[in-house]
Amino acid sequence: MVLVAVLGYLALPKTAITLAPVEGCRLDQRACSAGGLPGGGSIELMIEPRPVATSRPFTLHAHIEGLHPAKVAVDFSGVEMNMGITRLELLSAGGDRYSGQITLPVCVTGAMLWQASVVLETGDKVISIPFLFRTTHG
Repeated sequence: MVLVAVLGYLALPKTAITLAPVEGCRLDQRACSAGGLPGGGSIELMIEPRPVATSRPFTLHAHIEGLHPAKVAVDFSGVEMNMGITRLELLSAGGDRYSGQITLPVCVTGAMLWQASVVLETGDKVISIPFLFRTTHG
């Protein structure tokens, strides 16, 4: 009976929370932070190398404080052109730090504005925090 209750609880849908894009900061220019996350905590996201060139790999580093996510991922989508969604699972780099490497598809128009939405799975919530950055032709 207890096992059924636990399995039933685990099968409940998680509450999806999407925050507004982080204002006044672009990842291709500097590290960006968002505080006041649901449940407390903050996140700082950084891309290297900068500038970000399409068709070349780059690394994302996330520093998450005050939350202990079971899973951290980043969904990339084009802002000015539909490029589909590309997901990158970030791996633990020790403590409250996560990182991963990705190469985004080439946009035929040259420079392109992208949204990188960090997705944190924490307990009964899935929190999405959007950040913006621009790529250049590599």
